[in-house]
Amino acid sequence: MTDVNSSPPPAGWYPDPAGSNRTRWWNGFAWSDTYGEPAPAASTPAASESPTAAPGSTQAPAHASAPAYGNSPVYGNAPAYAPSYGAGAEQKAPAGTSPYTPFIWMLALLPVVGLIDAAVTLSTFDRIVTEALAPDAPPFTPQQLISGAISWIVIGLSVLFGILDWRALKKAGVPNPFHWAWIFFAVIGAPVYMIGRSVVVRRRVGSGLAPMIVNLALVVASFVLGIVAAVLAVGSVFDSGLIPPV
Repeated sequence: MTDVNSSPPPAGWYPDPAGSNRTRWWNGFAWSDTYGEPAPAASTPAASESPTAAPGSTQAPAHASAPAYGNSPVYGNAPAYAPSYGAGAEQKAPAGTSPYTPFIWMLALLPVVGLIDAAVTLSTFDRIVTEALAPDAPPFTPQQLISGAISWIVIGLSVLFGILDWRALKKAGVPNPFHWAWIFFAVIGAPVYMIGRSVVVRRRVGSGLAPMIVNLALVVASFVLGIVAAVLAVGSVFDSGLIPPV
């Protein structure tokens, strides 16, 4: 019996333990979802070479050892079973796997949209305040409606890019990537998926923090612009005379 506590086989291509005719990537700790070319069929020993029982003997004939994986060739160091070796064993992506996808960069750069909207708001701030303080001003100015619509569009794109990024990572062979459902924290402005995804991918691949760094820098810049806008808004209200100075 194989000792499951021994060192796991090295990373490489092995016959698929699920029984397909393809090879499958073993990352050194667990099976990935990456498949390779069909495994070559193993040659079956000729019937004449199999030892048979002597005439009149009740002993069953000895049979040649069957291949480990159906019709796939026998690999002496192939993994014995699919689960990871040991509880909490770290999983690795196939060598050469890129931690980046087009979708994670789109997600990382989405705060640029908010920065542009904030810059436009600041450049027209006096006009916006004047319209908002007019006696016949509507509950919401056109600028406020546009800014609100942009915010919801950004949230929708965040969810879409998160799902596409998660699927791309699984297709590339990254085992158990950070789940896309965490992207819904974007509704409250928290980049939970971006942070969690970057940490997990770095463990699986060895790199992948760049999108998180870019995203957090843009989020901080948006936050600073928001504070500036709030200060200007309070100053404009005091200057308008609606609130008497203390």
